[in-house]
Amino acid sequence: MQREMRQKSQKQMDRRWRRALYGNLALVIGLAASTAAATPITVGGAGGIAFQIDPIYFKGFNQFGLTGPGAHADYVATSPVSFLSAGNASGMDLTVTQDLQKPAYQHPQNPSNSRNPNTNGGVSSAPTAAVPFVADSRWIITNTSGHALDDVLLLFTKASGATGYPSAVDVALDDILYDTLEYHSQTAGTLYFGALPLGDLVPGKQVSVTVRYVVADALLLSGTNYVIPPFGLSALAGGSYVPEPTTVLLLAAGLAMLGLRAPRARQ
Repeated sequence: MQREMRQKSQKQMDRRWRRALYGNLALVIGLAASTAAATPITVGGAGGIAFQIDPIYFKGFNQFGLTGPGAHADYVATSPVSFLSAGNASGMDLTVTQDLQKPAYQHPQNPSNSRNPNTNGGVSSAPTAAVPFVADSRWIITNTSGHALDDVLLLFTKASGATGYPSAVDVALDDILYDTLEYHSQTAGTLYFGALPLGDLVPGKQVSVTVRYVVADALLLSGTNYVIPPFGLSALAGGSYVPEPTTVLLLAAGLAMLGLRAPRARQ
């Protein structure tokens, strides 16, 4: 009888510990979710696909850095660090080839040539922050540095001023798709760059990533083609950056709570 009572009591205690554990894990997950909460907008739904984006705008053409970290910074780097070169020119550490996915998701200036032809009632109009131009591009990144690179982050450092563009054009990254690097510069203070993790790259290895363009002003028209403002690119290899501390603390808290029940179960 006493044994049965002890077993019953242990089961009740186990249930209480499980409820406490799940509650604590929910709190940790909730904290992470609230940290990530931001102000997304809906793209599309005008005769085609609809989804949400969360734009973080660059400071301006040829100005390094985004206006902020978005929901939060995912990585941190502090000067001095050795940046890798990235682009489609020869001699780059990372060589980039691009394939714009057509038609664009949302193209207010040319709605009929988009996946949402009824944007703004199908009438051509300049993109705005509420109804921006949105398109994806498939990029192939090749390690052409000649040596192995570990834990590579591809960085989007600025919106470059293409010929003919005014400096007022607003270009953004989608915080839902991109991570953010918080970079502490010795000369420019704290800067925020978009980041896409590429993993480990041996010489010659290729990886494919999706790059999203968000433009909230009129695109330059060159002949019959619209010109998307290009990104300034760079990269960092592992050892040059660390995960943002809040992310590490949340993970550690979750793992610690997962271990709470084990000592009790052994008693």
